[in-house]
Amino acid sequence: MTRFANPASNPFDPLFDPLVLAGNLAGALGLAAIAYGGTCLALYYFQRKLIFKPQRTILNTPADIGIPYEDVWISVNDSESGGDGGPGHDAGHDTGKLHGWWLPNPESDQTLLFFHGNYGNISHNLKRIHFHRNLGFSVLAIDYRGYGQSIGTDAQGQAPTEQTTYTDASAAWHYLTKERNIAPKNITVCGHSLGGAIAINLAIQHPHMARLIVKSSFTTMKDAVLAKEIYSLFPVELMLTEIFDSLGKVKQLQVPVLYVHGAEDPDVPAHMSQSLYEASPEPKQLWLAPDADHNNVSALQGDSYGKVVRSFCRGLQLQPS
Repeated sequence: MTRFANPASNPFDPLFDPLVLAGNLAGALGLAAIAYGGTCLALYYFQRKLIFKPQRTILNTPADIGIPYEDVWISVNDSESGGDGGPGHDAGHDTGKLHGWWLPNPESDQTLLFFHGNYGNISHNLKRIHFHRNLGFSVLAIDYRGYGQSIGTDAQGQAPTEQTTYTDASAAWHYLTKERNIAPKNITVCGHSLGGAIAINLAIQHPHMARLIVKSSFTTMKDAVLAKEIYSLFPVELMLTEIFDSLGKVKQLQVPVLYVHGAEDPDVPAHMSQSLYEASPEPKQLWLAPDADHNNVSALQGDSYGKVVRSFCRGLQLQPS
């Protein structure tokens, strides 16, 4: 009768050769390393597509809800930025054109400059824009280059980027102060989510604005990314090119600032606004909206939020619409 050797007991069976096993393990680890490295490279090169999620189609306009408004077009270029509030308006050539909405409030001399978050365009923020106009402001809301009908890129052919959004915000400020001749002391700047980081950066450049309102925003882009547990597996700090370091900037604020955050925000944890508040100089205020998440503070806690804003703006001549 033929007898078969037990493979497990055969020291010469190549399947159980320690060298073969080590080689297989090394091969598997090598493939895993290649896959990990490839994922890191993909995250690095495509990070702007993960951060910025623009939509081109304008879904509706203020006219659809019975509010008078104007379409405005604002020239912008990247040849210089900062200074008098306009990015290169006295030098260089236009590298883009911003589309925005101007919602006048004839009963008020106060203006709110609104910056939306990373998704969609101004039409996705119509309710927020309408809400703030109803508080008693005229409102200018703009789309960054790459969003909605706004067009143009930087010298590298890119938009949006962190820097282009900052330049776009400066162009909007220049439009209000130079073309509409609105005094900085009558301008409140408000930013939601990513727009909050853009608003903070603008407020550092223009300390004579009236007020700053930062809604549902983050401390740094790194912190916002790491709030998603999946990204903790990767060296985010080494890969990020879009830094958005609001936490480092708020220490320089010279304007009154109000931080607003949904207490149940699953996307950007409310403790980030707490950290921004703690790092900011006086005068400052923090309000956590009970039960609200990242996007529904105005919708869910509108009356309370309105009272907070009016209290924060006490002394300004707000005329509710």
